[in-house]
Formats: sequence, structure tokens, C-alpha cells
Amino acid sequence: MNVSLLAGFLLRVILWLIVCLGVWYGLGRFLAMPVAWLCMAVAQTFFSGWSEAVEQSGTTLALLTNLQLPPPPGAPANASALLTAEADYRVIGYGLPMLLALFLASRPHAMAVKMLTGALVLLPFQAWSIVFTWLKQVAIQAGPEVTAQLQFGDTARNLIGLAYQFGTLVLPPLLPVVLWLLLDRKLFSTLLVEAYLERAEPEEKSP
Repeated sequence: MNVSLLAGFLLRVILWLIVCLGVWYGLGRFLAMPVAWLCMAVAQTFFSGWSEAVEQSGTTLALLTNLQLPPPPGAPANASALLTAEADYRVIGYGLPMLLALFLASRPHAMAVKMLTGALVLLPFQAWSIVFTWLKQVAIQAGPEVTAQLQFGDTARNLIGLAYQFGTLVLPPLLPVVLWLLLDRKLFSTLLVEAYLERAEPEEKSP
């Protein structure tokens, strides 16, 4: 395999990633808006019985609920508050600068269209991560007083925990690479062809 070609590509990815991360971090509030809209639609569709609204503060997306929290120790028995679940877009949204850095490093044909397509495809998966971060807080972390107000059984809570881990640990770093390979296979194919030719060359020389 052409080591210099691969090394040059990786170096360009790293340099572009530094640039893209800086821009992404500065524009995080605006980039989180479409994710917040998707999350709001999900909450209104599936959690309308106990969710009230979705609010955005900077890059933090908050799910306001009507779920009663138990009073803190030492507080009057009638002192109660409503649960608010929060998730930070920056924790799960770093796949976007990764995707852009890969495209900028490989510079495929119709790069702008492919970058926009990839960014749009990322949105529902980022919403997935935010929603299941909320659900983890509501169904698992909030305590039995809160979960008793919902209809989440043990199986549902286990599935929420798995979906949360998949959405925060697997999807953000893996999905940008998969999308780049699907939308721009030229460089990857070139490396595969060169690796095959280098492997076949010694076999042809052998008697």
C-alpha cells in the first residue's frame, strides 16, 4: 500500500479536524438548533403525556416535564419540583466536524453536495443521542419516585440504557466514517487497489 498516500491523507484529516472543531465549537449553538427541533418533534409525538416543552440554552437542550421530584431532605413534604432532563449537543455532535474533515482531506467530486448530504443524515442520529440521554435521566437516574409515575418496566429501562450507550459511545465516532466511505469511495478504493497490486506483484515474480 502506498504509505505516503495514506500518511498524507491522515495528516490532512488531522489538520482539517483541528480547523473544523474550532468552527464547530464556535457555532455549536446554531448547529444544535435543528437537532433541538427534531427532539421536540419526538417529545411531542412519543412523550406528550409527561413532557411539556424543549428549551435550548447555548448548546444545552432541556426537556421540561411534569414529573414530580421528591422533596429534598429537610424540606417540607409539600415542597416539590418538576424534573428537567438535560443533554449537551457538544457531547454527541462532534461527528459533524469529523465528517467535514474527512471530505476536506479527500476533496471528492461534488464535495459541497456530499458534505451537506452527510450533515443532514447525521441530524436524526444526533437527535437519537439527545433523546436517549434524556430518557436515561428520566427512566434510570431520577429514582423510583419518578419512574413510578411512568410506565417503564425493567425491559424498557434496559433497552434505554443500551440505546443511550449506542447513541453516545458508538454512533458519534463511527457514523461520520461510514458516511464518508459511502459518499466518497474514491480514495478508499485507490488504497485497496494499490494494496492488491503490491500483493500480486511478488506472486507474479515468483517462479
